[in-house]
Formats: sequence, structure tokens, C-alpha cells
Amino acid sequence: MKPIINLIKILSVYKMCPPKQKKSVIQLLAAVGITLMTATASFAEAMFPSNLWNKRGSSTSQSLEVLHVKDQHGSDDNFDRYMEFNSDQDGYVGDFRFNLPAMPDKVIQKLILHANYRGPENSFQKWEFELLDVKTGKWVYIADNGDVADWSWSNITATITNPSQFINGRNQITLRYVAKNKGDSSQLDFVAFEIKSAPSKRPMEASGTASDRGSHGNRWKPAPGLKWQIQYTDPLDTSLNVDVYNIDLFDTSAAVISALRSKGKHVICYFSAGSYENWRPDIRAFPASLLGRNLDGWEGERWLDVRKLDVLMPIMRARMEQAAKKGCHGVDPDNVDGYSNSTGFALSYGDQLVYNIALADAAHDLGLAIGLKNNLDQIKHLVSYFDFAVNEQCFQDGECNALKPFVDAGKAVFGIEYHLSNRSFCPQANKMNFDFLTKNLSLDAKRVPCR
Repeated sequence: MKPIINLIKILSVYKMCPPKQKKSVIQLLAAVGITLMTATASFAEAMFPSNLWNKRGSSTSQSLEVLHVKDQHGSDDNFDRYMEFNSDQDGYVGDFRFNLPAMPDKVIQKLILHANYRGPENSFQKWEFELLDVKTGKWVYIADNGDVADWSWSNITATITNPSQFINGRNQITLRYVAKNKGDSSQLDFVAFEIKSAPSKRPMEASGTASDRGSHGNRWKPAPGLKWQIQYTDPLDTSLNVDVYNIDLFDTSAAVISALRSKGKHVICYFSAGSYENWRPDIRAFPASLLGRNLDGWEGERWLDVRKLDVLMPIMRARMEQAAKKGCHGVDPDNVDGYSNSTGFALSYGDQLVYNIALADAAHDLGLAIGLKNNLDQIKHLVSYFDFAVNEQCFQDGECNALKPFVDAGKAVFGIEYHLSNRSFCPQANKMNFDFLTKNLSLDAKRVPCR
């Protein structure tokens, strides 16, 4: 067998073949002594991008499947077989998401990036690849166009020897393709990660699969029908006959949370992930560059620039680590819809998605459930990442149908109305299998549940 890139190409062809043609591909693999179910100590498997978010600049409209097969060489210019990436005045930024295959009895030892690139030489414009470190929220450089021939198809490779730091709680990695200044377009014909793995030494569970990476697989997953309370004032009423408490992360002690847990309660801890609050104990962690406009009606609170993941995510991860240490089962990050508000920053829909998914990944990595607060317009893209929803006033605003995907996925919708009487919305809330309360705006102890 020639270079491993040929194996990757064969596997990619196999993936796209109709059932009747897969037999021929299997015979080809067998002819070179390889099977699709390789069980040796070291084997290669291909992983291709499943999503692309253009955050700056643009890309052509070809399907991502064109990146699954390397078929452009030299000066080839079959436009249907590659994607072109165009920089604007500030360059280009695009994030590729990769889904790792299920490998319950394997340990990933290395990831090797393979890209087929055509574009300008590095001396004219630098195009580089970066990986998102899920622990720190920082982008880590891995390769660039430093050794390519000008506007001739060239291989770019990079080996990642510490892959675990780039794998999030959903078994995914994020690859950023970036040009940091305006110059020229570039093209990609092939983007894949070769996976090097070995058999795991971890004991197998009774079900026949190894335990999930970290503790995220065992996190709490609230289903519809739970009785709940939300209270952010002191003193907290801990005597209620409810299943779930939603309380303030900073203002509630570990002793109170422990007492609630001893009574069989689940605890959700609230903090703001999209705004700066000048009364919180960690305010010194926020540099001035993160702070935007004031939130209307909320004194001392300012929007955050959620595009700056490398600065913001370590702060938010520290908050979630505090939640885990205190004993919270889940977190309720607020103000995760800045892109649709006047924040003082040019936040896009994609910017918000990337940040919200990073929050979910961090929570899951720490074994915490996480709720999506309001942000109805992005539910279609985020429901699979979040474990429950928290909503305010969807009945008053006539927007509750947007929350249906959570219930359809077996995930709880915890809701609040402030100005409606229970009889005006509870029958519909119960019919939709939502768990709604009527509360005072102060979110004190008073609650009137729909069921």
C-alpha cells in the first residue's frame, strides 16, 4: 500500500458508495491486506468535516463532501471538486467541526491533519490551521502554507500528539482555517484527520462499552415533568416539595447545596455567561476589551464580546468548576443571545453559536448538565448540545412553539411567566409538557406552579 493518504481516500469513497458498490471497495481493501474493521494495535481511520461556519470572509457553496476526496493535483482546476475561501478587509476565519467515530475500546494516540491546498505562498499571505483547546478556550496553531508551491496543489500535514486537549465532551474537535489579513483567496480540495489509536486498557462495562471520556457521560439529564423552584433572594426556602432548585452560583454556599442534595434535590446554579456584572467576586478576571454596552434596565451589567473565546472561556470554565466543586448538578448560563441585542460588538449568529457550544462542551467536560436560557432563534442548532431549556415569558410573547424541540428530545423545559395569570397559560403549558411557574420579577421564594 502506498502512502496512508490513499487509504483515507479509499475509506472516503467507501463511505459515499451505494450499498451495491461497497463490495468492490471491500475487495480492493482486502487485496492490499486491509479490512474496514481493523483490530491491530495501530491503525488509521479517516475523519472529515461535518460543519463549516464562516465567521469572517466567505466560502463557495460546494458541499463539504468535496473535501472528502483528494483529486486535484498540480494545476487542476475542477471547480466542482474543491472549495474556495475568500478574505475580506480583515482576512478570513472559518471553523470546521469534526465528529470522532465511536471507538469505545480504543485510545486515540495521535491525530494527523491532511489538507490539499492551493493558493498564495506564505510570503504573500499566510493561511493557517488552528485547533481549539477545549480546556483553555485558546486556538493552537498546528500548520500553515509555509512550504507550498504558489498556486499549485500542495499537501499540508500536521501531527497532533496530545489529542485529548482538543476533544470536547461530545467527542468532537474544531479546526479553524484562518488568514489574518486581506490578500488573496485560497482553495482546499481535501481536509481530513487521520486517527492513530490503540486498544484501550480500561475495563469494559457490563453493557460491552467502555465508560465515556471524563464524567460527562454520567451527568444529570432532566426530563419533562419535574417540579422545580427558582429563587435568587435570601433566605432560600429549602422546605419545598420540589425536585429541582435553580439558585445563584455565587450567592449560595456549598453547605446549602449539600443540604439540598441530602434531601434528594437536584441543583441548577445560575451565572451570567454573556454579561459582566460589577458585583461578582471574579470581576478582576475581565479585561476592559471584553466589555460592551450596558444591558438595558440592569445597572452595573455590560455585554461581553463572546468572539474572544481565548479570554472569555477560561473565566467561564472557572465559574463552572466552582459550580462542580460546590455540588451543582447543572448550570444555567444567562444572556447567551447577545448577537440579537445592541451589545456594542458586531456579533454574528455564528459567533454566538460557537460561544454557546463552547459553554456546553465545558459544562459536559466537568460532568455538569447545562441549560439554554431563552435564545429561541438558535434552538434548532443548539438543542442537541444542551440538556434542558430555561425560558422567560414565551407565552406572553407568543413564542413557545420554538421550545418544542427540547420536549421532543425528552429534555425538560423550565419556564417562568411574570405577568400572566396561571389560568391564562397553564393549560397550554401542561399540554406542551412544559414545566412552568408564575414568579415575581424579583425571583423571591413565591411560586405558583402549573402542575
